[in-house]
Amino acid sequence: MHKSYLLIIFFLVSNLILSQNEKPKVSNVEIFIIDSYVTPEEPHKIKITFFTSDSVTSLIQFENGLKFTVSDNRTDEHKFIMSLDSLEADTTVMSYRVVISDQYGKTKGSELYDLYLPAEYELKMKDQSGLMNVCLGGTFFLIPSPVYINSNGNNYFSLTKEFPIISFYGRGYNYPKGYISLEYSYIFKAENRNYLRFGYKRIFQTGFIKYISPGLNFATNFKGFNGISPEVSFGLFEFYDAFTFYLRYRYNFKPGSSFEDFHEVSIGLFTSTISFNL
Repeated sequence: MHKSYLLIIFFLVSNLILSQNEKPKVSNVEIFIIDSYVTPEEPHKIKITFFTSDSVTSLIQFENGLKFTVSDNRTDEHKFIMSLDSLEADTTVMSYRVVISDQYGKTKGSELYDLYLPAEYELKMKDQSGLMNVCLGGTFFLIPSPVYINSNGNNYFSLTKEFPIISFYGRGYNYPKGYISLEYSYIFKAENRNYLRFGYKRIFQTGFIKYISPGLNFATNFKGFNGISPEVSFGLFEFYDAFTFYLRYRYNFKPGSSFEDFHEVSIGLFTSTISFNL
């Protein structure tokens, strides 16, 4: 009988400990966003207003990890106002979610919402980073990219320098949507050593690397090779915030002839800071 009581007590204590360690379930309180914008006039302020179907505490969590309390006490009306400078925004759009906690300790996060920065603030961001980009550009912009070339079983080494001429930007992009470039290549020990390319590169930002960029160029060596060179680049990681280290593959061919075709693999640094940005 004594053992039975011990087993019952052990069972009750175990259940109590397990119940205390259980994570609170997701709250069923609904979140309704009413206003979400950045004021166009200076000083720019973030204004977010939302209602909840029951009284809860709430906070705003931005994609850069910053969190700000909205309501310390439980309420169903929530209003958040903050200076945009406090957010330390470094992109043209900032994403956030609302996180609430009800009276039972259950939490819930909303879907992601976007805050678009005013055009004036985007210009301010560019002006603030302009001096650094110019200094970095003076150091790194003229560094050529090393290239490995295979042509009909023969291996060559080349140096290539790409000059982005015009970059096309869209809202919310850290990189341009695409750009027009001019490029000069010198191939060591090859019969035809000088190549000039003019082309367009499209940039698709991804979640696992910085971007994937297919492109198409017109290429010439001014000695009979007037061909096409499709390519694809992979932006792997950022370098001093102004440059992106990339890996590129390119195939060069002259339509109607396979004798002068050759493959390229190269690495380099991409930046659009020294270009006309549209």
